[in-house]
Amino acid sequence: MPKFKLSLFAAISTAFMLTACGGGVEVGIEIPPPPQADFDLGATLNGRWLSYVDVFPDEEQTIQVRVGDVLELDASGPVAWETVAGTSAGIPTESGATVLYGGAAFTETVSTPRELVVAISAAYPLAGPVPLTIYATSLHDAYQTARIDLVVTN
Repeated sequence: MPKFKLSLFAAISTAFMLTACGGGVEVGIEIPPPPQADFDLGATLNGRWLSYVDVFPDEEQTIQVRVGDVLELDASGPVAWETVAGTSAGIPTESGATVLYGGAAFTETVSTPRELVVAISAAYPLAGPVPLTIYATSLHDAYQTARIDLVVTN
């Protein structure tokens, strides 16, 4: 029986000593800050700044345009531009290229990593609204993509 009392005494003494000296384990969890947006997009329509367009990665914005309009998209950081018409695969932009869809022609007059200028035209009046989607993907982080949906009317 004296052996039991001694080991109980030793366990209690050790517990008090650890408590008194501040011993123990501290557990800390560091949460990384949210990822910073690599860019944001603004737009100009026929030379007028569209104040309601400020698109960040993982966001989308719809812009109504008309045949004859010129839309300029400006990115605050370098991006790769890509257009999607209907069910087509993404079409990388290229200055001077034209995408024909639904009776509308989207001619890219300028295409740089920070700027895309698209002139919208049509040979005949459109039968209905024509959609086109433009994606901007960061050249630094391919997971950061913003989306602009254009809706073209007469």
